[in-house]
Amino acid sequence: MSTNDIMLSHKYNSDLVNKGFMILDELFKSHGWHLVKNEKNWISYTKFGDETSSFDIKISSDTLIVCVPIKNSPYQFVTTFKNYYDASEYIEQRFYDYIK
Repeated sequence: MSTNDIMLSHKYNSDLVNKGFMILDELFKSHGWHLVKNEKNWISYTKFGDETSSFDIKISSDTLIVCVPIKNSPYQFVTTFKNYYDASEYIEQRFYDYIK
C-alpha cells in the first residue's frame, strides 16, 4: 500500500468525533460511504462517485439540523430534531430509502 493510499484510508476511515452518531457511522461506512466533515458540531457523509449527494448533520446547543439527499434529484430535504435518537432514526430510514 502506498503512502497516499494509507493517508486516504486514514482520512476517510477516521474515528467519528461526535460519538452520539456511532451507530450511523458504522451504517454509512458499511455501505461504502465516508466522512467528509468530521467535527463535533457538523458531520457529513458522501460516497465516491456520488459526491453531490450527502447526508449532513449540524448540531447546535438545542437543535439538530439534518439534510438528506432526495433520490434522483439535485435537491436535499432539511428538517430539525430536538434529540439524537429521533435524528438517528430518521437518517437511518432515509439512508435505506436512498440506497434502494
